[in-house]
Amino acid sequence: MIYEIANLKVEMNPKYERLMRQSASYESSGAPVIRIAPDPNDESRVVMSSPSEEEREYICCSAAFCRKIVRHGRFFLHASAVVYEGEAYLFSAPSGTGKSTHTAFWRELFPGSYILNDDKPVIWPEREQITVWGSPFAGKTNLQVNRGVPLKGICFLKQGSENQIQQVTEDHALALMLNNTWRPRSNEEMNLLLDMMEQVVSQVNIYEMNCTRELEAAQLSYRVMKGK
Repeated sequence: MIYEIANLKVEMNPKYERLMRQSASYESSGAPVIRIAPDPNDESRVVMSSPSEEEREYICCSAAFCRKIVRHGRFFLHASAVVYEGEAYLFSAPSGTGKSTHTAFWRELFPGSYILNDDKPVIWPEREQITVWGSPFAGKTNLQVNRGVPLKGICFLKQGSENQIQQVTEDHALALMLNNTWRPRSNEEMNLLLDMMEQVVSQVNIYEMNCTRELEAAQLSYRVMKGK
């Protein structure tokens, strides 16, 4: 099967219902530039944590996709991407920190907002702008949409007893991004990734936020990231 994900033609032949269902809206045609299949090395690593063959296929195809897009000028960030008024806001944090809870508050507060991808949005740094794309690989929630949206800002969340947000330096932003994506093993691919990240931090404001699991946290992040 041919799919178009983040404006890339991708060949992928899922066997199980989950990946088939989540990829359905990306079905396309044409010649693929990327071919994805589960890597046996990945399968051996996830077999204990994911005993279901369906789950292993989903995880391993996600990993293969995330590795291969680096050579095509794109990378993923472990984040929940929410869109409001035609702009994408990415909230990144380790699993269990509350990024999906934070973007759920955005959807509650701001009518018309929606989740572009709840786990692995794809960032495409182009010369004119930085865009964020949905992908079939959306974690447990399957909240994802097949489209690209201009990136407004990225915020890295930490749990806290009060809500505080501040813009970070470019060097600190690079370190935060590297900690929340796949790190290539080859020097060539690492240089490609760093070049893309440097383009992002030079064009987009990056923030770090201590936040509570309350609506006020989303109100604060919106005001600051929107520039109000």
